[in-house]
Formats: sequence, C-alpha cells, structure tokens
Amino acid sequence: MFEALFEPIKIGRLTIPNRFVMPAMDTCLTDGNHVFTKQAADYYRERALGGYGLQFTEFLAVREDGIANPVQGGIYDDRFIPGLKQIVDEVHEAGGRIFAQLQHSGRVAQLENPELSVIGPSRIPYGTNGREVREIRTEEIPDLIKAFTDAAQRAQKAGFDGVELHGAHGYLLDQFLSKACNNRTDIYGGSPSNNARLICEILKAVKQTCGNDFPVSVRINGADPQENGNTIEDAMVHALLIEEAGADVINVSYGSPIESYYTDAGFNMDNVRKIKDLVHIPVIGVGRINDPVLALSAVKGKYMDLVATGRQSIADPHFPEKIKEGRIDEIITCTGCMQRCLYRKFFEEGYGISCMNNPFSGKEGTWKITPAETPKKIAVAGAGPAGLQAAWILAKRGHTVEVFEKENMPGGQFRLASVPPMKSGLAKNMSAFETIGKKYGAVYHYGTEVNRKLLEENEFDIVVDTTGSVPVVPRIEGIHGDHVCLAQEVLTYTKQFSGQKLLVLGAGLVGAETAEVLSKNNQVTLVDMLDKAAPLAPSKVRASLIRHLEENHVSFILGSKVAKINNDGIAYTKDEQQFELSGYDAVILAFGARSNTKLKDELTGADIIYVAAGDSSKAGDAKKAIFEATQTAMQI
Repeated sequence: MFEALFEPIKIGRLTIPNRFVMPAMDTCLTDGNHVFTKQAADYYRERALGGYGLQFTEFLAVREDGIANPVQGGIYDDRFIPGLKQIVDEVHEAGGRIFAQLQHSGRVAQLENPELSVIGPSRIPYGTNGREVREIRTEEIPDLIKAFTDAAQRAQKAGFDGVELHGAHGYLLDQFLSKACNNRTDIYGGSPSNNARLICEILKAVKQTCGNDFPVSVRINGADPQENGNTIEDAMVHALLIEEAGADVINVSYGSPIESYYTDAGFNMDNVRKIKDLVHIPVIGVGRINDPVLALSAVKGKYMDLVATGRQSIADPHFPEKIKEGRIDEIITCTGCMQRCLYRKFFEEGYGISCMNNPFSGKEGTWKITPAETPKKIAVAGAGPAGLQAAWILAKRGHTVEVFEKENMPGGQFRLASVPPMKSGLAKNMSAFETIGKKYGAVYHYGTEVNRKLLEENEFDIVVDTTGSVPVVPRIEGIHGDHVCLAQEVLTYTKQFSGQKLLVLGAGLVGAETAEVLSKNNQVTLVDMLDKAAPLAPSKVRASLIRHLEENHVSFILGSKVAKINNDGIAYTKDEQQFELSGYDAVILAFGARSNTKLKDELTGADIIYVAAGDSSKAGDAKKAIFEATQTAMQI
C-alpha cells in the first residue's frame, strides 16, 4: 500500500533511497560554543536508522552576527567542522543522506558580541524587541555571499551530501524575499525578482565554489501569515527564479516553522502542490504530516515529491521503518503539543530537544533500554500515560509485567485531554504504547483496581504506582452542591450540557480547554485567581486557545478568588472588593490536581517494593509524568 513512499528519487545526481525527509529543526545539542556534541550525532543517526532517507541539519549560522540563540550550531569557522563531520559519519554509517542548512538570522539575531550590529534588508525591527536594525549596504552584499559560500565549503569538507539555503521562517534570506521586511530601493528590493536576487546570487556562488554536482536545496515559505506577508503567488515567482539559478530541490515550508494541534494536519499541502506544478525539479513539502495515509496521499496525489515530517520524527524516529514493516499500530504520533520540542523551554530547563511522547529523543546515545539484571514480577498500577510508558519499557527489559487499570479502557489523564478534537493524537499514542507493551509480553487488566490483597495473592515483587492524581476540591462553601461537577466529568461525558449558562472555576489548561469544549453549545464564564488563562501552556497553543474562547464568546473573570458557591452562581473577591454572579445553571471545577496516595497508604508495612512514578510521585503534567516513568522503568 505504501510502496510509493519507498521509491528512490534523485536530487541532482544524488539518489535518495525513499521519500521521507527530516527537515531542519533546532536541537540545542551543542556545547555552549556552537559546536555539536556526540549527543547530536546520536540524534541524527537514530533518524537514519529509523528510515529517513534524507535529513537536514538544524540551521547553522554562517556568520557570528547571524546567530539566532545561544545554543545554535555554527559553521562560520573551521573549528566547527569536526563536530559536523561526526554527525555526517553517523548518518552515513546508518545508511542515510544529510544536507547542512546554512542560515543567517538577520534582524532576529541574538548577538553575543557587543561590537556587532543587527543587520537586515531594511531598518524594520523585529516585533517589539526594541533592537535597532542596521540596513545592510549594497557594497556589503559580496561579503555576505562569501560567508555562505565559505560555509558551503566547510559543509563539503565535513562530508555533507549537499547544503540548503534557509530562505524561510523570518531569517535573513527570507527577510530579503519578504514584502513585509524588504523596502529597499536598490537591485535587492522593490519587486519579487529583485527580492529574490540575493538568494539566487548565493545559490549561483555556492554552485560555482563547490561544483555544479554538489546538490543545493532552497527552503522558502509557501505563504507567510504576517501582515503584508508573501502570498503563494509571490512564492511561485521566487520558486521559478530559484530553479533558474540552479537549485536541485525546493523545500516548501510556511511562515511559522512550528504549528500546534490547533493547525490542521497537511495544512500546507495545497501551497506545495502549486509550486510542484510549476517547477521541474523535486519539491519537498511540510505541514503537520504525521500520519502514514496522509504522507502517502501527499506523494501519490502529486502534492510533493518528498515528505518532510519534522516534529513527527522527534515523536517517532522510526516512523518510516514502521510504515514499511506494517507496524502502523506502533507509531507514536506527534500531537502538536509543543511541550518538549520548543527551544526556549528546554534551554531554560537545561536539556536538549525531546518530546512529551518520546523522552528518548535527544538522548539516544545515553538512554539505553538494557536487559534487567534480575527480572522481577512487576505490577503497574494505572494505565495512563505514565503507566503505559513504564509497562512497555519494563517488559522490553525482560520483567514480567501486568498492568491494572480501574477504568474499562486505557488513557488516564490523556483520555480526558484527548476530548478536544484537535488532540485526538493523544488517544492514538495510548493505543500504540499498549500495542508495544503487548509485543514484549505485558498483560493488561481493565476494570481492575490494584490493592494490597491483589498484589500479595499474586506474589508481585514490585508495584509501580502510576495511578496519577486526583482533582483538587478546595474547602469552599457550597462546593458539594448538586449543580457542581468536576471538569473530568465533563471530559468523560459523564456530565453533559447544552444550551445552558455555565461557570468554570479554574483557568489552567484543563479548565480553559473544558471551557472551550463547553462553549460550543453553552454560554460559559471562566474564573481564576491568576491574571491570565492557561499561563503555562506553550505560547502558540495558548494563543490559539484564547482565540477560540473569545470566538465562542467565553467571558473571563480573572484575578478573582471564589468565596462561595451559591445555588445559581458564586460570590468572589477581586481587588479586595466583593462581587456576585447569578443566573447560572451549573458550576464546573477545574482547580488542578494532587498526587493520589491511596495505594501508597494501603501498602504501608507490606512486603512488596513500592515505586511511585508520574503524578503518583508528584502532581505535575503529562510530559513530566512520562519522563519520570521512563527513568523509573529503566532503573528497576
């Protein structure tokens, strides 16, 4: 069925063994001096082993004044070659091909050297960061071109199969291409062809320097959603000019490099096809392609020649291999949650690229699943995300594993979180974790709650408690009224509402998403002590969530403390003043969660090793629960 995805294709004279591409994505796996570590090489190697025929490195700064962040990789000096060569060698040994992506940040650069200035095609600052942008002078353009050709030569010396010019996502070459960023009046601005002049001159110079047989890809936006951003028609003009200048392949992206679960899968495919229909060289396409059938339709439907599955390759580096081997039900799907793949968050927390659903990403060389020294009989209490993750790892290591879940189906908190339609991928992953666990011999019991008697009668050596958390129900007068229910009851459809006026108390991510679900058929007011809703959600997720709430006319009462729940509303305080809301049909509680210690308390004094993982250890969120369950399962 999926044979079309495994047909070889040529980029210039280079043969790519299949149609799967891992596009450039920032890993932050550098040493603090912009040099890649062995950890980075292990990361890229795993994707080659998993079947990705072609990979692109994350963006590599071609000049010191073009660095985007403190952990970006560099290629502006020969000292970077050994680290880059290490990546190339690992990928080649695993049977893959890899291009180096060459980039300059332009006006979005984060300069480390105070003697340097931020440059751009025009003196248009980026957002509200307040940094002054110096317009690059026409006579400086040759030096900029040379920076790219020098970088391409370094890539060639490191053994890369080709290079890619990064002309998308708001960086310097895209800034020249963009109507919104380029108001020059010389030959490098003023028209679509002039805007594309710089990238075409760099392309020609790279070909002249590295040889015409050295493949060059150019990445552009199919469209840019910013105000006055380029349209697909602009991109089509640029694509023709880029092809004429000698590109071997065009990689069609979108104005934003990362999209959340609020963006439809395959959203960019129509843009890609318009460019593919226009040019005579291979075209790579991206756009939340995280499903085998969608990937197949992208190629067979002639939307694109090669399918780039970026975040999907983080969630499951063996995505192509599993498709080829018919292991579709084992695929871990990128859910678009942005919880562990975004640069700023993981840089602050001190670790490189990772994934909520796959904590092994970025740790391929150090996190190894090894056989247990002494296999044990282990009970896993709870079949939520932490329990399902722990179970398959424990089973793969050779332990005898049985999973017990009091509900009649797996999922736990993920089952609740997957209720919003755009988050259905969470449920898919629960099924995949279970399938993988069964392959390694784990046994699953549903409708069965773990207790001391069960554990002792079945002579388990260890119990891993992943029963998770329980909802917080604060001491508020009226909170146990008949018209009061938990957000969990709404998300499991135990309580259903239509055409009613509702109060949701608690505006964290669960409360806000519960309000979103309810607001489609009800009038909803969201109340919280904090000054903004869903403050801990990734910025793009939060922006889309708030937009949906506003579109559905949800009212917000923030910075307010609930004092009492009345029969038809609440009393609350705000800025030391007292207020009341009335006329409501029901109140929904979303005050967060606390660790479930029921099993731990019951096992006090029992002759069984008790280990808590996930929310049972400390209430948090899914990414921490899965991360902790992974570590726990590898250590037992």
